[in-house]
Amino acid sequence: MYRAVFLDIDGTILNSKNQLEDETIESIHKVQKKGIIVGLASGRSLEASKIYGDKLQCSLYATYNGSLVFLNNKIIHDVKISAKVAYDLCSQTYQYGGKYIHFSYSTSRSNQPLYEEHLLPFAKKANLEDTDCEAHRLTLYINSEQRKVLKEKVLEDYVFEEGDRLEVYPKGSKWTGIQSAIQQLNILPEEVITIGNGINDVEMLESSGLGIAMGNATDYVKSKANMIVEDNDHYGVARALRTIFKI
Repeated sequence: MYRAVFLDIDGTILNSKNQLEDETIESIHKVQKKGIIVGLASGRSLEASKIYGDKLQCSLYATYNGSLVFLNNKIIHDVKISAKVAYDLCSQTYQYGGKYIHFSYSTSRSNQPLYEEHLLPFAKKANLEDTDCEAHRLTLYINSEQRKVLKEKVLEDYVFEEGDRLEVYPKGSKWTGIQSAIQQLNILPEEVITIGNGINDVEMLESSGLGIAMGNATDYVKSKANMIVEDNDHYGVARALRTIFKI
């Protein structure tokens, strides 16, 4: 019997227009009425996750790729990038002429603030000295060659690269954060369903009782899942939940 569901946000519960559709919301609410816990697992911060989590009535969030986990508004898991690594990477990014964003809890600092929803909380203009503190996430906008150099500097940290930027998270994964939550809830890994579409979802897809890959995931991600559903523009999450929980 499944007792908890953890959902990725971007490319999973959101369609390609970054919309959370009513059909997805309704399906999740029906699952919750059956007593199933539904949590969000994302690289986003709590603020950027709650935009959708509030609509879904979630009380469980594995944010910053699992490094900061909230259960009923309380922190139950908290792992950070060291101050030295954070400062060194932001400093190198600055020397390259790039943009850095340093995230810590509900604060973000940047040499060139960007105002995009997925980058909440909005960054404050910051000097390099302001980044000499622990971080939950670093977003570094530099070219591919520069990203390659910096990745070699953080082999001990979890690194996730996407598009035109390098995302750096503490060592661990979404599943690491999920584990801290289910242990408190006395839920076993085999009682957990996870749904996602990205490389940073692979460990939770492999480790949960039922790992579901979205139709818009890469072949590699799909190969790590137990089940593949429709893409995020064709109600993949809603249809998966309806099938599994017979709603």
